[in-house]
Amino acid sequence: MAAWRDFARKAEDLGYSSFDIPDHFTRQFSPLLALVAAGQATSSIRLATTMICNDFRHPVMLAKEAATLDVLTDGRFELGIGTGSRPDDLTEAGMPVDTAGVKVERITEVLRILKLYYGVDERISFAGEHYQIESLEAYPKPVQQPMPIMMGARGNRMLRLAAREADIIGVMTSADDVLSERMAVVREAAGQRYDQIEFTQLFLNVKVDGQPTTPGAQRPGLSLVGNRDEIVEQLLKLREENDISHICVIGPVIDAFAPVVAKLAGK
Repeated sequence: MAAWRDFARKAEDLGYSSFDIPDHFTRQFSPLLALVAAGQATSSIRLATTMICNDFRHPVMLAKEAATLDVLTDGRFELGIGTGSRPDDLTEAGMPVDTAGVKVERITEVLRILKLYYGVDERISFAGEHYQIESLEAYPKPVQQPMPIMMGARGNRMLRLAAREADIIGVMTSADDVLSERMAVVREAAGQRYDQIEFTQLFLNVKVDGQPTTPGAQRPGLSLVGNRDEIVEQLLKLREENDISHICVIGPVIDAFAPVVAKLAGK
């Protein structure tokens, strides 16, 4: 679809560092396939899933498709994964809705499988409670070694797991005070590897220079409101106080938010 490829090129031309897509059974493309098309239309922008819902796919298929995407985009892919942020996805699709504990158990195993698949061994085996793999050929291998793993996390169990396993963490919250509390959980669990982790935050409500850039009613989540200089200061403060160095905004915002991206370049 030409419009999708044009949108990806536009994001790259405006100076955005990554082009991300979520994973829902709503009016959106399938993320991994859509990112291949975006990668073919661009040359330098990073490509990411924010976040793959772990309940939708077997980890072996996810590992293979994500590695293929990384190869086809010359090593520009970041695999974001979580337990899902929209429960209606499962009920609408007729999939089982498990307890939070089971979801955390399962994604813990998936992370181990992904790292085995992306490692040096040509064949991998795994014996877990939820997944069993026997001498599977782990092909293709991703261009990036190691493959960047991003995790979305809200509850303490997921935050601690992400702190131990992820390269990038999307800390999910809707209030600044809660964000600081969740970052404290990550810091304690990460220990010495804390400084190696990149942190990202999604802003659903954005208004730059008085222009209402987010369509429809205000959504639950953190907001960025002000002129471009004020928003730059807000984001620099967010990085200073909570170590958030990567910001995500939704598609309709990219034109109005582009001046903020330009002002933040190199800071």
